[in-house]
Amino acid sequence: MKGQEGVVNNLESILNDQKRVFDSSEIFAAAKEVSKERKFGESFEVIVKLNVDPTQGDQNVRGTCVLPAGTGKEVRVCVFAGDEFHEECKAAGAEFIGNEAILKDISEGIILFDKIIATPEFMPTLKSMARILGPKGLMPNLKSGTLVKQHELIETVKISRQGLIEFRVNEGSFIMNKIGNRGFEIEDLKKNLDAIMLAIAKKKPETVKGKYFTKAQIKTSMGPPLKLDIGAY
Repeated sequence: MKGQEGVVNNLESILNDQKRVFDSSEIFAAAKEVSKERKFGESFEVIVKLNVDPTQGDQNVRGTCVLPAGTGKEVRVCVFAGDEFHEECKAAGAEFIGNEAILKDISEGIILFDKIIATPEFMPTLKSMARILGPKGLMPNLKSGTLVKQHELIETVKISRQGLIEFRVNEGSFIMNKIGNRGFEIEDLKKNLDAIMLAIAKKKPETVKGKYFTKAQIKTSMGPPLKLDIGAY
């Protein structure tokens, strides 16, 4: 009982201390402690508030990042590219190659992949499917790293399978992204956190003066948010 009381007291201490800020080496263990493990596979999420005005074009922060420890989710990739790249794309991990059958499936709302990577010559064809692909976030574009030149194609397929994610500031000036599963090792979660925070930092608009990161939090899917020390970023 004493052991259980100690755990309960520690949880209450963490949750009640609203001013407490955790550094990246301790925040994941604390987040696990204050959130009981669920029957489904929870994710870890980072929430970052930026000192930007997203209505200004140059402050609509957006970019991509490769999570070193992966996302914890299998990403099924479909590639639209010339015939000469098909075999190499499959070897790099692409599960689907765009063709007439795939386009017919898309038009009927049958989508069995998580990401489309395309070279520019296929965009006129894909734009005809924009009303279906756009709302699902599947329309290839330069900013998301999914519209690529031919010499970038194979490497893009590889990193998409390994953990390429997209981040984008919302109308409230927040960026919210999943950075791994609850079952990840603490060190792997920290590596993923560092990667996305540094990637966001590199996208600081020139028109933003002074502090860029306003605040940041870490939480599990169903757990309470804990404050992250942003001083290192």
